[in-house]
Amino acid sequence: MPSLADLRERHRGPIITPDDVGYDAARATFNGILDRRPALVARPLEVADVVTAVRFAGEAGLPIAVRGGGHGVAGHCVGDGSLVVDLRLMRQVEVDPQSRTVTCEGGALWEDLDVPCQRHGLATPGGTFGDTGVAGLTLGGGIGHLSPSYGLTLDNLLAAEVVTADGSVVSASENGNPELFWAIRGGGGNFGVVVEFTFRLHPVGLLLGGKLDYLLEDAPIVLPVWRDVMAGAPDSLASFGQVYRDGVTGVDLVNCSVASFDGLDAGREAIRELTEGLSPVSNTVRPMYYSELQDIYGRMPFGLRNYWSGRFLGALTDEVLTLTIEKFLDPEVSGGVLIEPLHGAAARVAPDATAFAGREARWNATFINVWTDPNDDERQIEVARAYAKSLEPWAVGGGYLNYAAETVGDGLKTEFGARFKRLQAAKRQYDPGNVFRFNHNISPE
Repeated sequence: MPSLADLRERHRGPIITPDDVGYDAARATFNGILDRRPALVARPLEVADVVTAVRFAGEAGLPIAVRGGGHGVAGHCVGDGSLVVDLRLMRQVEVDPQSRTVTCEGGALWEDLDVPCQRHGLATPGGTFGDTGVAGLTLGGGIGHLSPSYGLTLDNLLAAEVVTADGSVVSASENGNPELFWAIRGGGGNFGVVVEFTFRLHPVGLLLGGKLDYLLEDAPIVLPVWRDVMAGAPDSLASFGQVYRDGVTGVDLVNCSVASFDGLDAGREAIRELTEGLSPVSNTVRPMYYSELQDIYGRMPFGLRNYWSGRFLGALTDEVLTLTIEKFLDPEVSGGVLIEPLHGAAARVAPDATAFAGREARWNATFINVWTDPNDDERQIEVARAYAKSLEPWAVGGGYLNYAAETVGDGLKTEFGARFKRLQAAKRQYDPGNVFRFNHNISPE
């Protein structure tokens, strides 16, 4: 049995145990509902430290959880009784403007990556919050402002370096270990610790971006117009719709984000029905650059209580919009519904080209519930679950795993459909003992 002292001698980064002062801070996740107690938290400085930690876990019989940005609502980055490989000290980013590629370490956040890329007028599709981890977003999909123009985040992944369950360091790309490369693009953290990502970059300059806010009482007018605008939107236009009530401030609104990459005049024309045809109470849409666009939603603090649930949809029907609006007729309901179109480049990738579970869908609707009082847990969770269940007649497969507090239907068989058996085969090859089980788990059996 390996000793903790031996691990500390071989692992250059910090090792945090339950007896250490920093243990509670180290095990905290984005979601305040969760209270998980790992056996150890290892913070590697480099790939060799990751290998050391993974091999120690194998010798000690410990399962492994992997923390990138720690932003996932399901809290998979920390597992009870696990060894957490916490990558927050591995955040180096290198941009090659000539080849239009960027390489980052597994603990990088999007704000670490976006800024050096934008210095060269380049970007790759990320999410919508700068403090989200690159790793988790990429491995689960990656829906963001650039997705209609250039695809999901994982569609722009060119290569990855993975430490597998036996401590091997494996390179994955279309030209090497292609089955692993296929699996990590949508299969999450099931196959190892991804310690390095290389992405394709695209020119992204001055754009038209911001938000349009409308009164909640105008939702029956606003949402159908927004839906119709986005149903025919060009690749250059991204917009996400929200209906929400803030349980703390009592503010309730309909909100539409705007990100247009086809010139300012073309952008204004693309959203004309949303600005001139309707009556926004707030309009912050103006010329800006990508780094500012990525912060238009502000930041969601770690430690609030969260439960998110939704479905991929084949169509955003009048019935779906009506039941969404009616959800907020109850003044006791707080939280919000986020609706994301899946059009343009992201929709043109073949369903089996990657493991991503939502390629056949055209919309993604998610109830995002956030609150502070532990006494409200049961009620708030049920509100989100009930909304997701009400979407089943229009659902395509399951829900977006990057947002899911838990899986739906028949678990991952529902989520991945025909891709599931292929993912299981990759799991058996790279993690036959299911060491990496703190995720939306694909069992090798």
